[in-house]
Amino acid sequence: MRIRIGLEQNTEDGRFLAYALDHPGCFAYGSDEAETLIRMPRAVLNYDKWIRDHTRGPWADFADLDFRIVERFTTFNIDEAYQLTAPGQGYQVNAWFTDDWRPLSAEEISNALKIYHWQREELLAGYTTLAPEIIEMQRPGQRWNITGIVKHVANAEYWYLTRLGLTDLTRSDLSAEPIDRLTLLAEEVDRAFPSFPGKVEVRGLEGEFWSYRKLVRRILWHQRDHISHIKQLVFPGDEEY
Repeated sequence: MRIRIGLEQNTEDGRFLAYALDHPGCFAYGSDEAETLIRMPRAVLNYDKWIRDHTRGPWADFADLDFRIVERFTTFNIDEAYQLTAPGQGYQVNAWFTDDWRPLSAEEISNALKIYHWQREELLAGYTTLAPEIIEMQRPGQRWNITGIVKHVANAEYWYLTRLGLTDLTRSDLSAEPIDRLTLLAEEVDRAFPSFPGKVEVRGLEGEFWSYRKLVRRILWHQRDHISHIKQLVFPGDEEY
């Protein structure tokens, strides 16, 4: 089975991120292109096992894997590139792949929503069972404690949905309570995603291109990435997902 990879080079932290373009939520990191590709087979097999743990059968036959990088993208900071904002006030433009033009099918959206909610259950299960002193602990070198990370997941989903005008919420609508904030954004995702199949729409906003496929790819990546982040904070030394 061929695994088509979109490779993103991050100019801020120097890491590479490989997305399995046909399997949203499946990705791997590496310090360079070679290491990222070496890690991708394990990421795919872990992804397949995770899917099987939640379903009665596999969604794909991950046998005789053939990994191919089909697109590459190097991130850049919008303030540095276009001087649209004061230094340090812009944001990083992440990967836009030509594959992101491709319309989503109803089956892809159905699967994406399942993955999204399985991830959410995992995130909430971890957050609600950890002791308060663990989730509120401020760790050296970390921007947020675990509560802050959980709020950030919801904030990012809100921001992603605004890229394509898919929510009427404002920032003031987001609850200060982390679980309520996550619940509200999950409702917005459930409302928005079913409208995606068959649509081809690309918007350029603040120097970055967005489409329905990119939005799905980014939301599933981001939630999984921070689930792994929390696990690493609680259990240092564990392998990344």
